[in-house]
Amino acid sequence: MDRSAFVRAVALALALPALALGAPALAQTGPIKVGVIGPFKLTPGRDIQEASTLAVEEINAAGGVLGRKLQLVFAETEQSPEKGKTAVERLLFVDKVDVIIGEHRSEVSLAVQPIIAENKKIFLSTGTASPLLSDNVLKDYAKYKYYFRTFLNANQMAEQMQLQLTDMMSTYKRERVAVIAETAVWVEPIVTALKQSLGSRLVALERVSTNAKDLSVELSRVQSAKAQIVFVILAADAGLPFARQWADRQIPALVTGYTVMAQSDRFWEQTEGRAQAFMTWKHGVRAPISPKTIPYWDRYTKKYGHVPGAYTNFATYDGVYILVDAIRRAGSLDSDALVKALEATDHVGVSGRIKFSKRHDPEAGPEFLPFTYIQWNKGEMVTVWPPKMKTGEMQMPAWIK
Repeated sequence: MDRSAFVRAVALALALPALALGAPALAQTGPIKVGVIGPFKLTPGRDIQEASTLAVEEINAAGGVLGRKLQLVFAETEQSPEKGKTAVERLLFVDKVDVIIGEHRSEVSLAVQPIIAENKKIFLSTGTASPLLSDNVLKDYAKYKYYFRTFLNANQMAEQMQLQLTDMMSTYKRERVAVIAETAVWVEPIVTALKQSLGSRLVALERVSTNAKDLSVELSRVQSAKAQIVFVILAADAGLPFARQWADRQIPALVTGYTVMAQSDRFWEQTEGRAQAFMTWKHGVRAPISPKTIPYWDRYTKKYGHVPGAYTNFATYDGVYILVDAIRRAGSLDSDALVKALEATDHVGVSGRIKFSKRHDPEAGPEFLPFTYIQWNKGEMVTVWPPKMKTGEMQMPAWIK
């Protein structure tokens, strides 16, 4: 017996006593169950959990949807594909959720996507970037049409990242770029794009494991290559030792790119102030992206005592509202009806305007999801790019004149 069959058997066994007693079916009258997956002990997972909770509290306080309240059911994945499968099967076959949202790692989403699709449930991803997920929608629409994403895929990210890098190179007269990137499936399109666009200006390319604890060798090579900018692509734990060692060794190169840990409100404390002048792309800043952005930021900060951290935050909050709007327009929880409703989405949320492409990814560009960069300055995250969104000026590390 395979794992799915086993979990179904367990679920049936648990349900039999209630059926024997003639328990009433609550499928159409009870709460709408939303399964939420993610690594909740990490900042990206914490933000999925907190943003979805705030959204559901607001929606329920306003009366819910179709006369029913929402109920969140959380399932820990620990960034592990195997644990992700177990979590999703529990949600589907034991908790009987109506839809599933969340996740941070592409490897986990790729592992669970077929399971959710085979059971014809909506999977609204709010943090994974691999284009392979939405490639599946194009390749086998009948099976994978239930998958949607409120966050840009890596190809879209690469396009926007190159715009910022080009602007930075021009503004600060720096031509020599090093790339330090983790070894992960979602990273490959970005590395490929950077190699093609930079050509001979790419003076070093270093790949590290997602849980690397020491990047001194890679930083030595970056310094030997006389890099003037280090473009970082680190979504996991390696971002913290990189930031500490970059500052401790006073590497004479500006930092940009994407460091997930640097998006967290805890990053300044975690680096003991070494994060000064550290820059990263951050999906979700306190800037007038839409009329909803700053009020949401302030509500969230008041509720949780810290600012929205990882990129998963805005994507999850908007995702819950997009899902509820689709349920309202479809008039039911029928998955096929929800697919049609989601495909017709045109939602202005806290992260910008979201419309889904044929791939079921959000459309990219300034008129949709602006690509914003923050820099740490004296313990605060300051938006420094693009110019029309900035809340402060970019700072140079103290050791770079």
